[in-house]
Amino acid sequence: LAFVTSQTGKGDLGAWPQAGEATGLAAGDAICQNLAASAHLPAPESFVAWLSDSAEDARVRVTVDASFRRVDHYPIAGSRADLLDGFASNTLHVDENGSHAGIGYGVMTGTFADGTATLADCDGWATSSAPFEATFGHGSSARSHRWTEGFANTCNITRRIYCFSNVV
Repeated sequence: LAFVTSQTGKGDLGAWPQAGEATGLAAGDAICQNLAASAHLPAPESFVAWLSDSAEDARVRVTVDASFRRVDHYPIAGSRADLLDGFASNTLHVDENGSHAGIGYGVMTGTFADGTATLADCDGWATSSAPFEATFGHGSSARSHRWTEGFANTCNITRRIYCFSNVV
């Protein structure tokens, strides 16, 4: 399963209420897991944020080799390799509750289409200061690399994150 968060925040992921005491990538995972649990999704502890930083690529964080689908059952990718080819089969605009997240919003990723780090990651997802930047994707993009590496912008802008389950 995969979803885009219903909740939004700035580049310091540890400042999001759903992050608990976590910071950086761990905060992104906590956000995903807490939202998945509140939506009663299966195996909420298996969810990780589709984020990269200077130490870890998103491609190694998503470990399951299976087809990926949104919570409303529409396919996103047929396999892990398909996910990493840069062209999502469908938009990832549905949140953990199965609701349409709208159009025209950005999703923090710090990640190129092949799942590797762009190194634009709000200083390891620890700052919301305007001089710092992050790579953002666009949740309403499909069949394009823009789902994960659409543009870069400052970390003080409110965005969402993608969440992927690591169980089938």
